[in-house]
Amino acid sequence: MSNIDFLLSRFSSGALKEPAPSDQQLHQILSVAMRAPDHGKLRPWRFIVIPRENRAAWLQSVEQSMQKPEYDYPASYLPKVQHNFSCAPMVIALGMRQFTQKTSVSVDEQLMASSAAVMNILNAVHALGFGAKWVTGPIANKDIVEGLGFQEPYRMLGFLFIGSLCESEEAPPRVAVDDYVAVWNGKPVQFKVDI
Repeated sequence: MSNIDFLLSRFSSGALKEPAPSDQQLHQILSVAMRAPDHGKLRPWRFIVIPRENRAAWLQSVEQSMQKPEYDYPASYLPKVQHNFSCAPMVIALGMRQFTQKTSVSVDEQLMASSAAVMNILNAVHALGFGAKWVTGPIANKDIVEGLGFQEPYRMLGFLFIGSLCESEEAPPRVAVDDYVAVWNGKPVQFKVDI
């Protein structure tokens, strides 16, 4: 398989099983994240590994927070969150440090760099033969954000669920590239997918 075909075979997987990457593999994966494009060398990305042995306590705090009336989650959402956090072999909380002092690099650019670092993680996970899914999850929940330590000047970006792929899961069909790409010819473009 060529490198391009390998990249084309990556997809987000909701069906994950044990084993998760080893500590050594996780270090490799996170090392790849550090190679993301990064204007100003700010390295704004931040990652928190929520280990299996701490998952029950983490999930309990999430459940308690989500049941507070001020958050008003739909009844169907809590079981989904419980399933994701309890079943995923590995969970990584994703965040970024928002640098606003002594830098000309915009927060938008910092977000792009952090998102690129997460994409590097997804590709590294795939390269090691594992699967992953990036979800936003309950990141607007102040209790959860603060419980992780992602309050200002940090920003929560979501969660990665990582594990081994289930044999039954197949990659979704590829989208048509031409629907999402246009060639500028001196006039504003229209994308096929948006017509």
